[in-house]
Amino acid sequence: MKRMTLNAAAVLISVCMILALLEAGFRMFAPQPVKVSVPAILDPELIYRLPPNANGTDVKEEFTVRIKTNSLGLRDREYSPRKQAAVHARILVLGDSMTFAEGVEAEETYPKLLEQWLGGEYEVINAAVRGYGTDQEILLFQQLIPIYHPDVVVLSFFARNDFDDNLYGHLFEAQDDRLVRLPLTEESSPKFRYYRRQSFIQTLPGYQTAIQYSHLMNFARTRWARWEFTRKFETARKLDPAKEDRAWRLTRMLILKWRENAQHNGICPYLLLIPSSEQLDRNGDAIDDARFERVLALAHETGIPVIDPRSIMREASRGSTLLYYPKDRHLTTQGHRVVAAYLQKSLAASGALP
Repeated sequence: MKRMTLNAAAVLISVCMILALLEAGFRMFAPQPVKVSVPAILDPELIYRLPPNANGTDVKEEFTVRIKTNSLGLRDREYSPRKQAAVHARILVLGDSMTFAEGVEAEETYPKLLEQWLGGEYEVINAAVRGYGTDQEILLFQQLIPIYHPDVVVLSFFARNDFDDNLYGHLFEAQDDRLVRLPLTEESSPKFRYYRRQSFIQTLPGYQTAIQYSHLMNFARTRWARWEFTRKFETARKLDPAKEDRAWRLTRMLILKWRENAQHNGICPYLLLIPSSEQLDRNGDAIDDARFERVLALAHETGIPVIDPRSIMREASRGSTLLYYPKDRHLTTQGHRVVAAYLQKSLAASGALP
């Protein structure tokens, strides 16, 4: 027994020494970011959301930005339930990480730039949440209507992954000509399974402390999270016609449901199409472009005002200015400025702005 105890102690000491050497090696030769981002928390309706009144820092190879949420878990300031008398209208912007936005400070996102340029006469609320699909966005919209009472809603649509996200969430199903709300379960929703596992890991004793100080822990954490996300959600850029048609039927009904909710509550809906960086290239991206055309056709068929900034963004990207981070693929500060300017021009032309 004594010998077994000594052997176990020797193994434990060896493991600790190896971990200490690895930690020292990473600190000296491959330091990892140890800033802590704002973790997602589970939500019985939305799958997940960001916690209220949270602070964190996103660190990637190409940027470091602060993340701060308000009392509703949105990356924006606090707003009163009713707009002030000096405010002409309140605009609510829904979207995913492109609008949230990865890679830029909160005041540099296109919703907040639009608000700044309008000089206080309009409030523009950034209600985007990274990773959300259209399904989660319309459910969040329903929750925010009685809280913020917006006059205008802008649904930001990102063709690169919104089709797929709507299938992964499995919050709704297209049955014949009906959109059916589904119960949220681990068995049916890959997205719920992923975020439930992430939430469990984040609550393990000592985890938060470890990622604040250990370079080795952060190396393992980021590599595992990237592998797990890719394994569950990333799809090859090869068209699967059956899956694509199923995703489009669901996405189509979700967009129509969003418009119905907006009009029922007296809110003017606008559909904003955010292109991927590949769509601005000379040859474009066949899958993303085809998805855009489907959404455009639906908007024209049903009378949804649609804002498509692809042409102006292609023109702006011809020079040396980067609109997207080369590796991360999210919009840069300049990319947000181009989108904000085109959005302001389009809303003004439609009569939503002076």
